[in-house]
Amino acid sequence: MSDASGGTKAVLAAAGGAALLGLSPIFVRLSELGPQATNFWRFALALPILAVWATISGRDRAGTSREISWLLLAGLLFGAEVGLWAAALDFTTVTNATLFSNMTPIFAAAFGWVLFKERLQAGIWWGGALALLGALTLSIARARAGAGPTPELGWFGDTLGLVSAVGYAAYLLIVRSLATRVSTGAVMLWATSAACVFALGASFVMRESLWPSTWQAWLPLIGLGLIVQAAAQGLIAYGVGRLPIVVSTILLWMQPLSAAVLSWVFFGEALGPLALFGAGLILFGVFLVQRARQ
Repeated sequence: MSDASGGTKAVLAAAGGAALLGLSPIFVRLSELGPQATNFWRFALALPILAVWATISGRDRAGTSREISWLLLAGLLFGAEVGLWAAALDFTTVTNATLFSNMTPIFAAAFGWVLFKERLQAGIWWGGALALLGALTLSIARARAGAGPTPELGWFGDTLGLVSAVGYAAYLLIVRSLATRVSTGAVMLWATSAACVFALGASFVMRESLWPSTWQAWLPLIGLGLIVQAAAQGLIAYGVGRLPIVVSTILLWMQPLSAAVLSWVFFGEALGPLALFGAGLILFGVFLVQRARQ
């Protein structure tokens, strides 16, 4: 396989996976279960596929006990991130929740500065400031439009989406540090297993019912497990690992853009001029941060 052919496949995989992730908030909204119970089935239904993937990847790259422990911690952080993001959908718009949760690179840069003493380039400061300004603009636009399931508490949903980005940044730091030693299939299997346990515990704490009442209610859960967790995350893991970080960032913008279009179609959550401006600031700010971190 030529380098050009391999690069094309990586681009298509990352872009396709990110576009499929745009279905995630749609499936969560359509689920009759609570957000934590919905997440439980998202992870649980993906586990058999991930187990086969990890087995095919080989026992030599399944991970040591120490590496597996770190991956389980990463999975708990991922479960918390997805739980917060899913809860945010009950208060704010799909676009706001998804864009706020995609501010992960900014928090990853902050963690790198605090934990690893990484020097922050000027682009990171400017990018972070623009993204935060965009987040504020997007939140104001949503409040003015009275958009979202609970307009009066939309700010709370926006905050949950923003906090979820912190958990995802910590998850990515762990996963990326082990990516060269543990296969992608094993990484996803261990992390998803821990996330599944977290979601199950959270659903019990929140007293959410675990069982759908009709067979139709299983459809969004199956979509989350097979399309979002197994297929979309798998495509992204393949593509991002083979592309420059700046290219990956641009391609992963397909997720919030896809989510915005789908939420407009399914829930009538159209973006006005001010919201579009805020969304653009967030995406450009994230791009500057990622380019500076390269």
